Amino acid sequence: MRNYSRDAAFVKGELEKYCLKICSNLGRVATRLVINMLFGIAKANSCLLTDIGRALDEKITIKKTVERLSRGLQRFDDEKTIWENYLQLTDKHIDKTTIFAIDNSDLAKKYSVAMEDIHEVHDGSTGACVPGYMTLEIVALTHKHTTPLPVYERVYSAAEPKFVSENDEILKGLKFLSKRHGHSGIRVMDRGYDANVFISYFTEETERFIIRLKKNRNVIYKDKVKNVEQLASQYKGKHKMSCTIYGETVECKISAIPVKLDAFGERIFQLVVVHGLGKIPMLLLTNCNGTEEQLCLAITKMYLLRWRIEEHFRFKKYQYSFEDFRVRRLKAIRNLHMLTNLLTGYMALITQSPTSFIMCKLRLAAKAIPRSSKRRPKKFFHYELAEGFAKLLQKTALNLAAILPPVRNRPSQRQLNFFSNRHWHSLKSFAII
Repeated sequence: MRNYSRDAAFVKGELEKYCLKICSNLGRVATRLVINMLFGIAKANSCLLTDIGRALDEKITIKKTVERLSRGLQRFDDEKTIWENYLQLTDKHIDKTTIFAIDNSDLAKKYSVAMEDIHEVHDGSTGACVPGYMTLEIVALTHKHTTPLPVYERVYSAAEPKFVSENDEILKGLKFLSKRHGHSGIRVMDRGYDANVFISYFTEETERFIIRLKKNRNVIYKDKVKNVEQLASQYKGKHKMSCTIYGETVECKISAIPVKLDAFGERIFQLVVVHGLGKIPMLLLTNCNGTEEQLCLAITKMYLLRWRIEEHFRFKKYQYSFEDFRVRRLKAIRNLHMLTNLLTGYMALITQSPTSFIMCKLRLAAKAIPRSSKRRPKKFFHYELAEGFAKLLQKTALNLAAILPPVRNRPSQRQLNFFSNRHWHSLKSFAII
């Protein structure tokens, strides 16, 4: 039987170092909450406070632990500080060629109608409209392994008093990205972002983008207004590229067409038409420059990498059951979502060194766990790392009190003590007969 004591102690120590780094400049209470939550989520493989409470295994009842964690999530106000500390760890993996995948997801809470500011959302898994919340996330695909590294996250609801619109929430995320990481990199988005308001923002900020177009989009081609789908049918693909999707090799034929948009005057964009990935050609609009062959191949590859953010969403919902959270306040939901992203961000940082000691130990520990057929871990190692964390942390007592021992300011003793009397020193000279 394998002895996991040394491996568990090492993994626990590395996670502790990460927690202390992102908790720099935080108070003692906030630091304790972050450490408890990250260790609890990693050990329990769940976002439920009851599971986290059992994983912490404190010398109090689970009810008291859950109440303390719930109060902490509602009162935590240092999200900007902890997120900035985390982004400082990710800066070395982001450069001028980084691909930023931008997308939103839903948190469907079909039977939780009493939650704060809950509103109808579109459930992507069923296609129905159910009560829930929306999330906007931006992940940076690292230049070495294209691992999704969270750089922005927000949970919002249309029922909030200060809510303006979904476009306003997206623009807030885009402005944060521009302010924190500059105008370098390439923004990649799906069809839901085919709107002039976003193209206008990228044009004004001189940022490169790739947006998948809808069928009803009209463009100007050779001074004539044409529908993009009708225009794409005239081009059968000048350049070829092979890509592997779910283990199947697909031959794509790609063309690049210079077009204009009515709202942007004489500015020229490139319409990249990709045949072979479905019955209907994929239509991509970009303002990137280059030769026709470079545009066709590079734009197609970069857009296909956008699927990594979908894997990021699926991982949190499948591995940590994030849609099954039970906190009711919107602020607590946001803090819980942020802490989960901090843990997935740590896993993304680990994967940047595939031969590191902690990476090898986590993957080795995860081999003993049966793998679901739904997982695809060849390039997305988060599932293996999560299972490795859970297996190793369950083999050792957490003893998180040793990281931040409790401080008790006890009053001085009022009981008189003969040996502490001020006259004792004068009596030492007398001999006892």
